Amino acid sequence: MAAGPAGGVGLAAYVEKSGTGPWEYARVEVDGSGRAVLRTGAAELGQGIVTALSQVVADQLGLDPSDVRVIRGDTDLVPRGMGSWASRSMVVAGSAALEAARRLREQALHVAAELLEAAPGDLEVSAGGVAVRGAAARRVSWSEIVARAGGDGRDGQDGCLAAEHVFEIEHMTYPFGVHAAVVAVDVETGRVEVLRYVIAHDAGRVINPMIVEGQLLGGLGQGIGGALLEELAYDDRGQLLSGTFMDYLMPTAAEVPADVRLVVDGVPTPLNPLGVKGVGEGGCTGAGAAVANAVADALAGAAVDRLPLTPEAVRRWAAAPGQVSRKVGSSA
Repeated sequence: MAAGPAGGVGLAAYVEKSGTGPWEYARVEVDGSGRAVLRTGAAELGQGIVTALSQVVADQLGLDPSDVRVIRGDTDLVPRGMGSWASRSMVVAGSAALEAARRLREQALHVAAELLEAAPGDLEVSAGGVAVRGAAARRVSWSEIVARAGGDGRDGQDGCLAAEHVFEIEHMTYPFGVHAAVVAVDVETGRVEVLRYVIAHDAGRVINPMIVEGQLLGGLGQGIGGALLEELAYDDRGQLLSGTFMDYLMPTAAEVPADVRLVVDGVPTPLNPLGVKGVGEGGCTGAGAAVANAVADALAGAAVDRLPLTPEAVRRWAAAPGQVSRKVGSSA
């Protein structure tokens, strides 16, 4: 075959599962100052769940997300919880937080209805308290609501109004998507460069687009690492040869293409009250297959049958008898 760079395009479609149950706990409290506290069994692993959960609670109580404090990972303050794994946090913990906030809002509306001598259905929560819909001057503050409720009101928690909920799930959600990769393959050295990448992912209802996009980009970096670099290598006696970071290769910004396009949209699922689907694994799920298919296309259908696509393997495929590569820029 002729030497030089070869170009290829690869696609990969996937369906994954997310929102593993069976349950998650949440407790929402509002004190007389109008600030809220959410106690959740979810764990913050860098995925932005604290921000997203504060948005859910704030939306229900008419608050700014900055006025919602999220407590997690402390067994003295959160009596039970299942944690964060399997792209479950927003599906299960988010739904628990939503229902707890809804319960607290209903409590607040009924207390305010007594103070305002109005029907609960005619009231709405807003920053600072509860007002009559269409007549904002007729309102009561959170301080008045908490005081009327007797400090704790209903559950023994001094100085606040509170509600809790355990959300149980019977069926997981199934987000899906498509990855597309454009690569250049140096058939002499075996080096694969990912030039462009597109991810389309159905996340259901999106609570925070920036978080979703960040998770997809981070997942793509992981996926490219798995496609090109990360390998558990063993010798013929079964001895691990890549057990330290001196030998185990991980991706850097140099391996992730500058041209990445994301299509984040979807259909809200009816399986949870938020309508959300998991997104934590969507960025890496299709990467290995998309990059491998692109390399196979660059090598005109070579039998690409393993990951990672190491330079040694790529050179072996390129050198196969009768192999012809697609030149970069060629439609052949």
